[in-house]
Amino acid sequence: MTDVIEQNISTTTENSTKNPEKVKAKSNKSKRSNAYKRFLRENNETQDSSTMKLPRIQEVEESVLTCIIGQNEPVRQIITAIYKAIVFKSIKTNLLIIGDSGTGKTETIRQILKVLNLPYTIEDATKYTQEGYYGADVEEMIYNLFENANQDIERAQNGVIVIDEIDKKAGKGFSDERDVSGREVLNSLLKIIEGTKISIDIDKEPYIADFDTSNLIVIFLGAFSGLEEIRKKRLNTSKAGFNLNKDVKPKQDTKLLKQDLIKYGLPEEFVGRISTIVEMNKLTKQDLASILRNSKLSIFRAYQRELRERGISLYYSGRLFERIAEKSLLTDTGARELNNTVNYIFDRIIYEVLSNPDKYPKRKHITKYKQCRLSLDIVNNNTRYTIT
Repeated sequence: MTDVIEQNISTTTENSTKNPEKVKAKSNKSKRSNAYKRFLRENNETQDSSTMKLPRIQEVEESVLTCIIGQNEPVRQIITAIYKAIVFKSIKTNLLIIGDSGTGKTETIRQILKVLNLPYTIEDATKYTQEGYYGADVEEMIYNLFENANQDIERAQNGVIVIDEIDKKAGKGFSDERDVSGREVLNSLLKIIEGTKISIDIDKEPYIADFDTSNLIVIFLGAFSGLEEIRKKRLNTSKAGFNLNKDVKPKQDTKLLKQDLIKYGLPEEFVGRISTIVEMNKLTKQDLASILRNSKLSIFRAYQRELRERGISLYYSGRLFERIAEKSLLTDTGARELNNTVNYIFDRIIYEVLSNPDKYPKRKHITKYKQCRLSLDIVNNNTRYTIT
């Protein structure tokens, strides 16, 4: 195997002492980590967003971008909108985040809310039906948030409801999966995005509580397949947008307008209450490879750590991540396919390791590591590795 390099946690740490840039990056990372820990100490779980001390907005952005790759501008837009909702209570904030599957819509929200320590619930719009029909209703969303806030209604009222797959409720969208009762569901959602009070059942006296949605942040997510065609038609151009060229990100002159969403099938009164629209970038091959190399959420790095705890150090070509990224792009599901490919790569290795617990015990102090060498062909044939 040519062009083999050692990639492991301890080696990276040792080499960084010889490189001033890496030392500086590590120092900045440590400062961000300490700032985040300090923020959590100052804001315990019983505080709501109206009384808690917020970290600097730049600290939140930097923390999130250690996990989310290729979405710098969308991340900044989302964080700004959430901060605006927290700081300026008189401004009702409802976000719509649009992006293909696997671009990181949900994970971006999770990471932001984790740093801010806000209670939230993530709901699937497809399970909700109009009132009086079988299925969940809007009150269930509110109750789920209430539960996630440890039944602290004040904290829940300053929390976040995330509603995924909202495009499936469009009345006349391009998706064959659209819900015929979607307009009624979207109309029922007006209750939470307009800032009204909703009665919910609770498990303690008085057993019914009025939930004020005035300070509630509502975030809608969706892929909106076919929306790009509407935008192109409006622009009267054949230029590629965010769906057509895998290696080109959207240009500013193709900004999405609310009229495009209305034409897609969302009710005008619903679209009119969306305060911020954010489009996620289409992930390129370089972005996908960078996720594996650099993201704190990298599943490759997770396997790497697990193997090192069993005395196994990984060796592989620097081109392996690009190979994995290329295969993932074939499915057009973004970062999600990365996990499938990486799981496939390590399946046989993990089986061998777990089948020999005496040979590969998990331990804290390791003086000598075995070498696990990965061939570039392991992407398509997971037997192409050796442990020596």
